[in-house]
Amino acid sequence: MIDWVTCRIGLPSPLPRPIHGGKFVSVDEDDNVQIITPKKKKVTGSHEAVATVRAPGLYELELSGNLVKFLQGHNLWGVTDLPVLLWSVLKRMESLGLFGCSLDALGLTPAILVHCTSLSRVDCTTMLLAESLAHVRAALRSLAVGGRLRDRGKSGLPHPWEKGEGVSFGSKPGKSAQHRSITFYSKGLDVREHKLPEAIAGDGQLIDWVNRCLRVEVRLGAKYLAKRGLRSLSAWTASTVFEQWDEMMARMDMNGSDEQPAALASLPAHLRLTYAAWVSGEDLRSILSKPTYYRQRQAILKAIDVDIAIPRPSEPTAQIVPLNRIIELRPASRPDFAERIDRALAAA
Repeated sequence: MIDWVTCRIGLPSPLPRPIHGGKFVSVDEDDNVQIITPKKKKVTGSHEAVATVRAPGLYELELSGNLVKFLQGHNLWGVTDLPVLLWSVLKRMESLGLFGCSLDALGLTPAILVHCTSLSRVDCTTMLLAESLAHVRAALRSLAVGGRLRDRGKSGLPHPWEKGEGVSFGSKPGKSAQHRSITFYSKGLDVREHKLPEAIAGDGQLIDWVNRCLRVEVRLGAKYLAKRGLRSLSAWTASTVFEQWDEMMARMDMNGSDEQPAALASLPAHLRLTYAAWVSGEDLRSILSKPTYYRQRQAILKAIDVDIAIPRPSEPTAQIVPLNRIIELRPASRPDFAERIDRALAAA
């Protein structure tokens, strides 16, 4: 599903007035105004979920937020078609009187919207279903010790959360990612802090399902979107979110740093020496030339699935089995009771 979106929409026709939530004013020491910056306006959608909007000029609209939560009050399941999601959000904001006119008056239709919208962040997310919350936590512990992103070196190291139970790869938690990053966390623990709407918060069947969910979020930043030709909304189809999520997940791996005698025996002597130095904690960048380091890193990675760019975990990884062998995780498709939950939210 699509989760968080940040975008800018160029309007064919002008707004009646600018949209903002106040202004930041910067003055010099003589009280002369230097800069005036419009603030983002918070707009409340379903069940107190908030998105932000700003129109610093009459011909552009900036939009950011968890759009699926803005529409339905939660982000446990949702829409996979980004153009459909964005148009639905604009229609909801139109009904709230935010624009001061209709979307027709602004010259916007679904067909026009895709060609005048530029994206700077899109989160592609899904849930993986385990047998229990304990299994979700076990998966997170394994990822925090032995997880990595292939071909990212140090930037592929896991970043365990300081608060809560989760782990991020590609960027540190809370940091803006201009390229790609992936985050894993327990959705069951998350909804204890970020409460579900009151109408469904006490639903036992829903809470049991959520507790078994490992949330996986792939964030696509502005530089990555530009590189892949995905900045324009017109480049997105209903399948793009699946393609981007699958591609990032394919780069996730558990660092295969367990002892592998058969594989090690097949390595040339010089690679065995390099591997032994890595196991002992040596800084290989300081003892190998740059070309040799990268050449041997690639050869060892291909031969025994160990990335020497990532420091060997302090805990013995012989006790850590790859994620897909610890527990069974399968995509958590829309649950059977989803319609009942949606009806309860609509009634509330």
